[in-house]
Amino acid sequence: MAFNSGVQQSWSLKMVVPLEPGIVCIDIDPMLEFYTGVLGLTLVSDAKTTPEMSKRSGAAPYGYRIVRLQTPYGERIKLVQPGKPPKQNRVPEWVHERQGLAYLTFVIAGMKGVMKRLKEHGVKLLSEKPVEVREGVFVLYCLDPEGNFVEFVEYPDVSSYRPDLY
Repeated sequence: MAFNSGVQQSWSLKMVVPLEPGIVCIDIDPMLEFYTGVLGLTLVSDAKTTPEMSKRSGAAPYGYRIVRLQTPYGERIKLVQPGKPPKQNRVPEWVHERQGLAYLTFVIAGMKGVMKRLKEHGVKLLSEKPVEVREGVFVLYCLDPEGNFVEFVEYPDVSSYRPDLY
């Protein structure tokens, strides 16, 4: 099955804001410190949902705390801690060994500075330095405090990667 084979789509989501991935947490506080204190995301909101409401929506039977964080570019990430903590997932050795949502990608400028900051904060890196995966394209993976993979990618010309934004 070919994606975007030139055939006009008959229907599409009418997105009104950028995609907001959610990360379900065992302990939200270290995660909050990582994403705000280390990566510099901004805290937007911190709220709790009652068990009654979370049951009705199908999210969780015990209620949850949800923290919304925003990147400097405007995307948001949600950290969610259910009233009853979930089981810890096995952290695979390789990023692409995890089925489903496997990692978050931050397309950045200043890879050396990001790597330095991660090392200063004792963040587990998957390689000693960024890896050049294509000419001029560098990738670095790390693990957040609960073992979720986070990818940083630096392109020599981001407008050639995402011409739709330029």
